[in-house]
Amino acid sequence: MLQHLSTLAADPAVLAFNPFDGVSPSFGPFNTLLKSKVGMFLALVWAICLCVTAYNLLIALTKLSAARQGGYGDNLHEAKNESLKAAAATVALVAAPVIYGVLVAG
Repeated sequence: MLQHLSTLAADPAVLAFNPFDGVSPSFGPFNTLLKSKVGMFLALVWAICLCVTAYNLLIALTKLSAARQGGYGDNLHEAKNESLKAAAATVALVAAPVIYGVLVAG
């Protein structure tokens, strides 16, 4: 078995095999947008905002869990509002590219 593998490794045809030959990335309706510097900047801002809102959502859900376990009524109401705002912002950011894709493709 080991001898067979070593002969395969020494074969230049096996070493030259690249499974990604002819594969190019396609961003669908975002292809034209991502070719410009402004579009790439907007994509970077979107990605950073998505990371921030996801982080805020995790923090808000942690506060909500702590308020529920501790039995703090005032904190529970505040934590619910924080988590709803963070969830709405995250859903809006996730839906923005989908809405853009539908508008551009349609």
